[in-house]
Amino acid sequence: APILLMAKALKDAARDAQETNSKFDTVFKGLSAESLASANNLAANFGLSGTAAKQMLGDTGDLLTGFGFTKDSALELSTQVNELAVDLASFTNFSGGAKGASDALTKALLGERESLKSLGVAILDKDVKTKVSQLIAKGQRFETMRQAKAVATLAIAVEQSKNSIGDFSRTSHELANQERITSSRIQDLKESFGNILLPMALTLTKAI
Repeated sequence: APILLMAKALKDAARDAQETNSKFDTVFKGLSAESLASANNLAANFGLSGTAAKQMLGDTGDLLTGFGFTKDSALELSTQVNELAVDLASFTNFSGGAKGASDALTKALLGERESLKSLGVAILDKDVKTKVSQLIAKGQRFETMRQAKAVATLAIAVEQSKNSIGDFSRTSHELANQERITSSRIQDLKESFGNILLPMALTLTKAI
């Protein structure tokens, strides 16, 4: 029974990773090399599992392409959002972890900024309008106001997070981040073993 339960956990981890990879590949279709490099950077230098990195990038990128951003721009902004999310989660010891911080930042791009306060970031509508005007005055152009507000919101979040930026790297040797890194590597290992079981599970499921 314990062996079967372990096998099921490994299989489920690999199955979920497969779903995440599928979404990631679709969101950044045509940018496989660039998007994979961004995901690998998050995994190697920001303590995330490979799948978590792809999930966070894919979720943010999906939103941004829905705003009309090109895939190149969406990948660039997604990378900035999620690198900042890891640093903010590390600096504030955020209970939702890097994924929760990423969700909060991504929602803020939509205009839902209340959850940012738990990360030490407070952005008002007037701040966004002022920043949009500044960006346009500097020659930056946007296809829609939603795009402009999303970029402006991220820019303000970065400005207000100067103490947080680079925190994961600075404190990666400490216990809290070492535990996060270890958890991510264990997740990678589970998915690797689970991939061995996926073909068998698929065959069995079809038979049933």
